[in-house]
Amino acid sequence: MADVDSASYFSRMIPVPEIGKAGFHKLQSANVAVVGVGGVGSSISYYLAQSGIGHLKLIDQDIVEQSNLHRLQGLGKSHLYYPKAEAMGDSLERLVPSCRVEALVDTLTVSSAAELLKGSDVVVDGLDNFRTRFILNRHSVNTRTPYVFTSAIQTQGHVGVFSPPETACLECRFHGVIDGAQDGCDVLGVTPIITGLVGAIAANETLKVILSSRENQRSRLQTIDTVSPEFIQTDIAKRSDCGACGPEGPLENEPKTETIVTLCGGKTFNIVPRERSDIDLSEASRSIPRGSILTSTESVLVYRIAHVTVSVFRNGRVLVGGVESPREALRIAEGAIGLVRGISPVSS
Repeated sequence: MADVDSASYFSRMIPVPEIGKAGFHKLQSANVAVVGVGGVGSSISYYLAQSGIGHLKLIDQDIVEQSNLHRLQGLGKSHLYYPKAEAMGDSLERLVPSCRVEALVDTLTVSSAAELLKGSDVVVDGLDNFRTRFILNRHSVNTRTPYVFTSAIQTQGHVGVFSPPETACLECRFHGVIDGAQDGCDVLGVTPIITGLVGAIAANETLKVILSSRENQRSRLQTIDTVSPEFIQTDIAKRSDCGACGPEGPLENEPKTETIVTLCGGKTFNIVPRERSDIDLSEASRSIPRGSILTSTESVLVYRIAHVTVSVFRNGRVLVGGVESPREALRIAEGAIGLVRGISPVSS
């Protein structure tokens, strides 16, 4: 889309006093990373693209499944079992051709954060766990990159903007929070209304950061509940003993990269390889019975064995869904990697 077409597409935004021509060019020049492209993250991505952001980097490790389809903005049944980042990227590029979307199907870890988030003016959180949020927060502290935090569960959501060292950081407010399977959306539930509302507000806060608006939520937490008509604002003070942004710098409790991680709901496990590889998934698909394959692309091979869904990614990462324990997931993952590489699966 040429510049004149972009201006025409976004013509209703330019007269807005808080934006104007100069603000519009800032948005077109911005590079925003959205980490987690589920219910909240897909809404954030949709509204950022529709608001004129020039470059969106979508980072997500998961695939589209029937159970989360109802809250994924812009996606439908045709996207089932495709990587969320790629499905959302394709949808946005068709919708807003002027937005350059970079889809990264990967797990954000301590070791990968710097590379995945490189060049981002703002990082936006569409995540469902504090384990990864703390990694984002440390990146924000170390690089002085503004961080827009979100969460959504049942009918309630939160949005906050952190920009250390000028403001507090996420760990000043949520120090020591540990994720529990009982706190996930698969157990407690979540409505598409709250994920959409939180995503819209977070996208708006991201725009205000880029436009240098004074009316942003820096160092404040906004709580939204669709049952109540009120939005609650809570100030967040910097903690002098914060292990992330305190004067002594990051302490020894730096988030660690785990090789197997339980995802939302407790029955899906993400197995991250110690060493990345490059698997030819097209060739690998020939090792799987055709009737078992759900999706086969350049980035992921998804197939089903009985009640278990296995997703093998090009870099050797494996998602195992529908199992009860990490041990069982690890056994299935090792068998899957052995199978696609032509090695006998690990015995049970």
